[in-house]
Amino acid sequence: MTKHLFFLVYLLGALSIAAYAEDGAGNTGNISGKITTSDGQPAASVAVEVEGLRKNAISNDKGNFLIKNVPSGVRRIRISLLGYETVIREVTVENDMTVNVSIQLEVSQTQLKEVTVTDQRNRIADKHSAYVSRMDLKNLENPQSYSVATKELLLEKNVQDYQTAVRSIPGIALSTESYQGISEVLMRGFTATPYIRNGIYFMNLIATDVQNIERLEAIKGPSGTLYGSQGISYGGLINKVTKKPLKRHMGEAGLSIGSFGLSRLTADFNTPLNEDQTALLRVNAGASRQGSFQDNGYNRSLMLAPSLSYQVNDRFEILVDVELSSVNRPALTSYPVYSAFAAGFDRYDKVPLDYFKTYGTNRADYPPSTTYNIFGQLNYKLGRNWTLSTNIAYADFNFNSGTIGLTLGAPDTLVRDLYDFYWEYNSIDIQPNLTGEFMIGSVKNKVLAGLDYQHIKTVATGYFLGPLDKFNYKDSYPLFPVKAIRASQAYSDTYYEADFKQDAYAAYISDVISFNDRLNILLSLRYDHYKDGGYQYRGAPAGSPGPDEGAFAPKVGITYQVLKDKMTVFANYMQGIKYVAPDITGNVFKPERANQMEGGVKIDLVNGKLSSTISYYDIQVKDKVRPSPANPNISVQDGTQESKGVDVDIIASPAAGLNIVAGYGYNSSKFKKDAAGKEGKRPFGTPLNSGNIWVSYTLQQSAARGLGIGAGAVYSDEYFATDDNNLVIPGFTVFNANLFYNQPRYRLALSMDNITDKRYWNIYGTPQMPRRVTGTVTFRF
Repeated sequence: MTKHLFFLVYLLGALSIAAYAEDGAGNTGNISGKITTSDGQPAASVAVEVEGLRKNAISNDKGNFLIKNVPSGVRRIRISLLGYETVIREVTVENDMTVNVSIQLEVSQTQLKEVTVTDQRNRIADKHSAYVSRMDLKNLENPQSYSVATKELLLEKNVQDYQTAVRSIPGIALSTESYQGISEVLMRGFTATPYIRNGIYFMNLIATDVQNIERLEAIKGPSGTLYGSQGISYGGLINKVTKKPLKRHMGEAGLSIGSFGLSRLTADFNTPLNEDQTALLRVNAGASRQGSFQDNGYNRSLMLAPSLSYQVNDRFEILVDVELSSVNRPALTSYPVYSAFAAGFDRYDKVPLDYFKTYGTNRADYPPSTTYNIFGQLNYKLGRNWTLSTNIAYADFNFNSGTIGLTLGAPDTLVRDLYDFYWEYNSIDIQPNLTGEFMIGSVKNKVLAGLDYQHIKTVATGYFLGPLDKFNYKDSYPLFPVKAIRASQAYSDTYYEADFKQDAYAAYISDVISFNDRLNILLSLRYDHYKDGGYQYRGAPAGSPGPDEGAFAPKVGITYQVLKDKMTVFANYMQGIKYVAPDITGNVFKPERANQMEGGVKIDLVNGKLSSTISYYDIQVKDKVRPSPANPNISVQDGTQESKGVDVDIIASPAAGLNIVAGYGYNSSKFKKDAAGKEGKRPFGTPLNSGNIWVSYTLQQSAARGLGIGAGAVYSDEYFATDDNNLVIPGFTVFNANLFYNQPRYRLALSMDNITDKRYWNIYGTPQMPRRVTGTVTFRF
């Protein structure tokens, strides 16, 4: 392992030196200009962007702007106003020179005050990402399927929580919480948790507040080559991109009031800290209280997220952001999906439990679960085409929760137990990435080389009590017999405490080879070495350590633009790996592997007004650890699993003010070789068909300009509650709508979720929110 890492470190350094030698100080110039309205007045606070570069500026009160250190060559600058045609100008930047442009908008000074400034053609359809492949690739150049939900879409839908936000991503229908309160999403037949933030691992089981989300990216498939073995699933990952500082003064404050005791305050404040706008500060905050539609339950949360960027000089930029959050909830209910079949039920909607009862108590209260995320990024331009970006992520996560478990007994008996857990997590991830471009003859190479070190430490504390009581659940149920109390203070006979440490060392390299302006081939390889200390229970003999070994994960992709900048066909082969803990006898296993073959088509037509991806995938998981047929207490490593399907997403803006966002997923999953009785069956919680759609329209030119309405639906087929496939959870179609009025100084929204008051359950059998009305008012300054 050491020699492999040494080689890649050497390669990283060699590329840095070569890049610096090639580019020297870099050939750059400046772009300055003045923006005026159609009546000749200066246009202030208008965003100007250089396409393909992280270069932008905001016009001042006189309409003037200046963008420094733009690489020499022909460049395109873009000025966009929502509801108006985008202005694009092509300019030639020369070394050490300043090129001046004059731009007149087809809008009067009066109209300018009524529009919202934006820096993209259609922000809802913006799929541009620097995270999916860890380099700046356009969607049509990227040989991988991914979908996004931007903050503009979340705003249109009046989204208040993370689960609803994830279900806004085209094709994602099953985003939920486990019975422990852990956030999860189903992707391509596998469960993913919200570990990835700004493209890097953070140890966090509870999702972030949506107030600090710039966009959500569903990166599909086993992306182990660039994201490693921890924090992702074989089906993909959700990358949470947080809000970053901007080069303008702005702020807003919002209040939301809704059904079942929802009250929510939000704030977003941004300001340059100096006159030349090299130091920028942005602070996001949110505070929420949500009651329950059931007889017990509540959620109280706080979030504060300051973010600071500083442009030290023309080459060096620093970004630091912090996210502090607190979530307080009582013990959650684990509903009896595993015991329902034994009690005589084959469908969950036939189980006569009361939809509006938790069979728990608010007395089982817990200290808040707290999260402290610190993220730092150092960006240094080595030359015109080369950048060294170092990411540092630290997370301190304290998870305090409890589960009241329900078990069905014949004929009408419900048994309750209690499991409390207090888990402390610390994680640190350090990740330097070198990106750049070079030519070999007429062939262009866009390169990424990176290192990744990850350390996770866990202290797990908990206890289990059960059965605590049993009763006839068709009658009024008795009070829960146990109040919350920390495990260290009682129940010592069932108390446990364990330490767990993990370290991962990785190096990866990726090259996008452009033979011409239509054909790209991507070649990537990662070496990942994982060291698992195993669970070490305090007060007990030392346990067996986990795996201490490495593995390679390749990725190969190809894109060909059938229609230049409009339509691409793509294909990829990619691999994901997962390290598995030893069994009770100490057997250590090699990594499980998931291999994906994917192919499809991407389109981007009519200046971004129609964007779509259609793909077919085949994921084969091998070397799965499963119970031994001879002895279920030990494990063998010969299991296999298959997941095949089709993903479709469509984002369209066929007319000014009209937006359509839709997604569909077909997934055929099965265990090919597994524990006795499971072979050929579907994994639990994996519907055959699922999808979502959202359609909105905003008036553009009338006296009621800014008034809009949106409506949509989320759909899922029925699915199994267990891997044994003996209990069906019904499918659902949930309709939602939102009426909004958007003005420069304020925004009003009134939304209704689950309009038809549909009763449905998540993959763990938990009843979901009935009809809910939410009103939001936001003031901007």
